[in-house]
Amino acid sequence: MSRPHELTRNLVQAGAFLKELRADMRLPEDVRREAHRLLRHYPTVGHIQNLANTAVGVLGPILDREIDPDWCSGYKHGPHRR
Repeated sequence: MSRPHELTRNLVQAGAFLKELRADMRLPEDVRREAHRLLRHYPTVGHIQNLANTAVGVLGPILDREIDPDWCSGYKHGPHRR
């Protein structure tokens, strides 16, 4: 089973991956358009952090560490911040 920080890291990295897809001009237009559509409603790093902090009071700790800026170091366009 995934730990809370692993789930959070994957959410952050998925947003970064969608940004990569959206910007990759080698991909077909429909793939880039779909990545853009999904990214429009995808939670930003700030949203993910706020959700985790809000849920602490109701569900207990969601994150057992801060969001690490290195999680998106392999993504040219970085994390999804809007």
